[in-house]
Amino acid sequence: MNVTERIIRHLDDNAVAYRLFEHKPAGSAEEYHQVLGTRYEQQAKALFLRVKNGKQKSFAVLALQAQKRADLTASSDVLKASNVRLATADQLFEVTGCRFGELPPFGKPFDVPLLLDCDLLDESEIYFNIGDLSRSMALDPAALVELEAPILFRPTRRDAP
Repeated sequence: MNVTERIIRHLDDNAVAYRLFEHKPAGSAEEYHQVLGTRYEQQAKALFLRVKNGKQKSFAVLALQAQKRADLTASSDVLKASNVRLATADQLFEVTGCRFGELPPFGKPFDVPLLLDCDLLDESEIYFNIGDLSRSMALDPAALVELEAPILFRPTRRDAP
């Protein structure tokens, strides 16, 4: 089962409403904005993190508004980790089956925690790629919170693309 199918099944099994879109490939926030016409605040940019705590290594998904940059120090503090960095492309693919730009803002389907930017909850709908640069989904962020039980936090770094 590919990533798109896994996420759709996860949502369907839990009766979560969503909308699917097929579109020209869009991997960056700017491309996504141009192709789908969404505001950056509506785009849930998902980053795959490598988390280290002592000798133990694990992973997490960080989802934040597209105009923001990841604050890895804040992510480390929230996860109570000794070190957090962006995972490699190989690690991302090995754990999730995604390539850069394809990762949806979910943790449970990949057996990793999800850190979610609280500001995404201000939107009535959030948009994101779903395992493919040409397939996207929109859903109510409150439904995502109910389904995923993420770690909610407010990243401190803001930079427009």
